[in-house]
Amino acid sequence: MSELTPELAQDVVTACQAGAEEIADALSRCLDDTFTLSVAEPSSFASANALHQLDGPGLAIGLKFGNFGFAAVLPESTGLLPAWYTNPDPTGESKLSTLAQELSMLLVPERLLADTFAAARVEPLGQALQRSNVADDAILVPLILESGENSGQLSLVWPLAEPEALLSEPARVEDRVAEMGAAETAVEMESHPNDPARINDFSQLPVYARSLLRIKVPVSVCIAARKESVKEIIELAPGSIIKFDKACDQPLHLCVGDQEVAEGEAVKVGDYFGFRLSRMLMPREHFRTARCPEAC
Repeated sequence: MSELTPELAQDVVTACQAGAEEIADALSRCLDDTFTLSVAEPSSFASANALHQLDGPGLAIGLKFGNFGFAAVLPESTGLLPAWYTNPDPTGESKLSTLAQELSMLLVPERLLADTFAAARVEPLGQALQRSNVADDAILVPLILESGENSGQLSLVWPLAEPEALLSEPARVEDRVAEMGAAETAVEMESHPNDPARINDFSQLPVYARSLLRIKVPVSVCIAARKESVKEIIELAPGSIIKFDKACDQPLHLCVGDQEVAEGEAVKVGDYFGFRLSRMLMPREHFRTARCPEAC
């Protein structure tokens, strides 16, 4: 994308300042900590001697805009990364993918929409950036993270001429591209290999359609539901118990708005409640009997 140039530096700083609280919240949810974030002044990546400072392992978040890449890297030496991120389980994989997705919308101006995004541990960070072919005039924007007495720098670097090389194993890039729905895409491509009209990933959508993906909708997990009379509701008090017909071992349902879209089970994610999807639900189909007019 032609807009992903060093001249974008001030726009990136403005976007990060405006979304500082949201960026910190996204990092806090993923990394099991509580962060505050401030934005420092941009500088030339070369003059900052960043490669020397990034000679150890760490978390790399890669965003791709057209043919060029944008990286956000956080070294392990900051002490801000949890132990699980070095070998994440499925829940950890999901958390990293969600973080990459959220940051793809918060770190850059709204007019830029990432085609792909991914997150993984790489070692070392400096070599990963070199493999990505960092431009000679690349820009570095430091985001200062603080958690209690610990602090560290999340470095934003762009443009990268070979963004796929940022994560150490190329295959891992494809596995971690969250928004493409890898498994579903593979099934669709196998079922319809010669259908040119079929959209296989979100990057193939027109810009106006991809803008719809930014819309926020309410997502909830429904344990059970029942109807009560107004009289029964008025009589509710602390200690009251409402009995449901649903058995405790039955699956829970994930709702978007008032539409059930998936079912699964409750899980613990750190100190928080989570939901593991086990099956997607098809939309309810509505049928109406077609009646022939009396004249037919």
